[in-house]
Amino acid sequence: MKPTFKNLLITAGVAGAMFSGSLLADISLNIQVDAPPPPPRHEVVIESGRPGPDYVWVDGYWDGAPGHYVWSAGHWDRPPHANAHWIAPHWERDHDGHYHQIRGEWRN
Repeated sequence: MKPTFKNLLITAGVAGAMFSGSLLADISLNIQVDAPPPPPRHEVVIESGRPGPDYVWVDGYWDGAPGHYVWSAGHWDRPPHANAHWIAPHWERDHDGHYHQIRGEWRN
């Protein structure tokens, strides 16, 4: 099957979001999957890997790719300000039975 321009843009966007983290927080991709996401993977957090005292661990999650899920590993991240807390991404099911991802974000 020949890739379409739309599929290439979606794939590039998902890959970019996985590698750029919060830099792409304002970009919204509408990924739709017909099955619920798998259970979260268990990740071992190595405290000695923390880059600095102001970093917090952001758990991994199931990200979306066209028609399936891709695990995005947890990572250390620096909150944008002192009172910020991470709202994890999650999946919501619509009235047609499709799952749509709600992106994670830092909030006050």
